[in-house]
Amino acid sequence: MQGQRRGPYEKTQLEEMWNRGQLPKDTLYWHDGMSQWAVISDLFANTRMAPPLPIDPGNAESTTFPAA
Repeated sequence: MQGQRRGPYEKTQLEEMWNRGQLPKDTLYWHDGMSQWAVISDLFANTRMAPPLPIDPGNAESTTFPAA
């Protein structure tokens, strides 16, 4: 995550972040009992990431947000 060590996290927390697309596929992880760091995409190899939301071509260039 941007070259910084973070955590500790529970596996369920990592899985939620993975499913939301918040973890790059090449993120490294480690936990007690592991001899070396591993790539997070291997941990969730059988878990599919949520697909990105489709772009609405009719509104792609005219998206506005309400004033705060």
